[in-house]
Amino acid sequence: MKLGPAIAVIVCILIAGTAWFRAQPNSVATPIAVETSSQPTQWTISYEGKQVMVYAFDPRQFKPYVKVLNTLDEYGVLRDSPPDHLHHHGLMYGIKVNGINFWEETSGSGIEKVVESSPPEIGRTAAGVPQARIVQTLHWLAPEDAFLPKSNAPPLLIERRTLVLTLDKAHRETALEWKSEFEVGSKSSEVTLTGANYNGLGIRFVPELDAAASHFSPEGKLSLSNNEQDVSPHFWEAVAFAVPGKPATIALFGAPDNARGDSRFFAMEKPFTYLSATQGLTQVPLIYTRGEHFTLNYLVVLYPELESAKNLDERGRRWIAALSM
Repeated sequence: MKLGPAIAVIVCILIAGTAWFRAQPNSVATPIAVETSSQPTQWTISYEGKQVMVYAFDPRQFKPYVKVLNTLDEYGVLRDSPPDHLHHHGLMYGIKVNGINFWEETSGSGIEKVVESSPPEIGRTAAGVPQARIVQTLHWLAPEDAFLPKSNAPPLLIERRTLVLTLDKAHRETALEWKSEFEVGSKSSEVTLTGANYNGLGIRFVPELDAAASHFSPEGKLSLSNNEQDVSPHFWEAVAFAVPGKPATIALFGAPDNARGDSRFFAMEKPFTYLSATQGLTQVPLIYTRGEHFTLNYLVVLYPELESAKNLDERGRRWIAALSM
């Protein structure tokens, strides 16, 4: 599809008095801005003039994903499409559905196609912290259906994806909640979810962070020497990067009501650093029939410092408490 001329605009919208944002009547305009275009293929979200997130959803690609995620001082940690694994996109979600690979991007791979979308909504939490929310409907399509008109392309899965970016300057925190609500589509009466031990919500990091990476969980530091990998269930798992002058910590939390409770986190540090939250689909597939729904909910937090396990545990428990409200 040939795109029309990109007309960059800056949208800064204050949403007041709505149930989702719960904004206060006397709140002032949010410092978040969204850069888009007349026919957008990505949204760039900035805070106080600094880029914090880029969400890419070019229809010529296999899947939408978070291309850029930065600390509030614009220090980026994500790597997109490195030469060794072109299908590794910053922060992305992919598994196998009925044997069709939605993780890798080769001939025969499935397509996560955006069928409904609108520009990000901007507002504040009840505490006045700036937020941006992205909502899209995706159809997970088999390769033979990927280029059919929407009305004729039967999806394996229908996903309503909601991303909520919260920028907490007081705590120096970039937080992104990723919630995907699925239902079985019309392609098949039943879907079987499988995947490699790293398939799920995965994060690839910029190469200068690899040598400084250290994975840890509520149970302590992970031993990943000699190209070892680890897949184990936790409430959360994190990677600390002890880079002189540019330390950072990123943590990934899974909601307890996701399928199978605690996520199975995949971790490795050689030949490059990787972290993903999985559902253990390698060992035991999940099977859903038409009419069934399931939800996955994750939280990613990023700090420009080395965070302690205690602080991350407390942060995760605040998130879980908020989910139950």
